[in-house]
Amino acid sequence: MFETELYHTLLILAAISNLSMAASLLHGNLSYGDYTVYRWARRLVALCFTVFAIGFFLHAHFEWRTTWPAAASALSVSYFHVGGVLFGWSHTSLMRPDYLTKKVVLRDLIILVVGLMSYWTAVANFSLFIFHFSLSIFFLHAAFIAYTFYHTYHTVRRDIMSLPAETGSRRWWTPAAKRTVLTGHHSFVISGHLIVLFGIGSIVVTSAFPTQITPYTVLLCLGIAVFCYIFYALTEYGYVIEAATYATEDAERIEN
Repeated sequence: MFETELYHTLLILAAISNLSMAASLLHGNLSYGDYTVYRWARRLVALCFTVFAIGFFLHAHFEWRTTWPAAASALSVSYFHVGGVLFGWSHTSLMRPDYLTKKVVLRDLIILVVGLMSYWTAVANFSLFIFHFSLSIFFLHAAFIAYTFYHTYHTVRRDIMSLPAETGSRRWWTPAAKRTVLTGHHSFVISGHLIVLFGIGSIVVTSAFPTQITPYTVLLCLGIAVFCYIFYALTEYGYVIEAATYATEDAERIEN
């Protein structure tokens, strides 16, 4: 059937695209040896892309969307949950370098593991109650990650704008330099908007069209565009990483 073949082909193309961007992020990391936070952000996003690519490959291989919709939904929620955690770690840290502590990592990993176990327990036991419970874990955790991300953006934006306009070696505090850094941060916010809308859209489509193929084909095309924009925004940030590093560190000192 044409629709099924198109969907299968797009899954493979999306997976290859994500893996290519992940490889590019890791390879390009060699140029940013002095910027630890940015290097880790690129690694985390590369891992996020890889997780989604694996999910797309599994969808294409097992074809659960037409044969076992519950498993397909559990798979989708699983890689969205993992991806949301990785996105929060990477992009929030770029705006607030002291964000990713061991406590934050442990907290998110515990919630993530509980969520993943719940998704697949619901599938194994054919339990609608467990599935709804597991979705509540995903939505609550995703909402918390999103709130932290957006709150960090507005806080850091305020602090950077309040940095005194110095001269000489502190040229990154000039109004033009501030705008450059904040433009990079704003692109992260757009990335956040896109991935939140993509995630919500995926859940809505899963609920409304559990077995139909065409809505997922459209959603997959939009997903490829979302990942390409995240890749673009993150790589562009590398061009202003020196000024951005100084600005976020100084803004952090103001906050503390």
